[in-house]
Amino acid sequence: MNGIPDSRADAITVRIYGTEYAFRSPQDPDYVKTVADTVDQEMRRLSENRVVKSTLEVSVLASMHLADELLQTRKKLHEVLQRVDRTTEAMAKILDAGPSETAA
Repeated sequence: MNGIPDSRADAITVRIYGTEYAFRSPQDPDYVKTVADTVDQEMRRLSENRVVKSTLEVSVLASMHLADELLQTRKKLHEVLQRVDRTTEAMAKILDAGPSETAA
């Protein structure tokens, strides 16, 4: 779902912050709608308590919030994968040592 025309993808129209956008995406239409709904909800949430409510400002704020969430999630995933790697290595060493050394 990159917003770039793709003749192999089906067109889907979504509404974000009151404006309709047409996309061609190889992704499942329900997924595209979920992505659009997420952006729409974030923009509406941010605009509720703002004095300046220009669409551009709300779009930039929503982009910043969603990008922050993405980067934090990637960081957490990376940390989890590192823990999994360390645990896997430790378990492999235990298994390689054989039952006689682990029973002691």
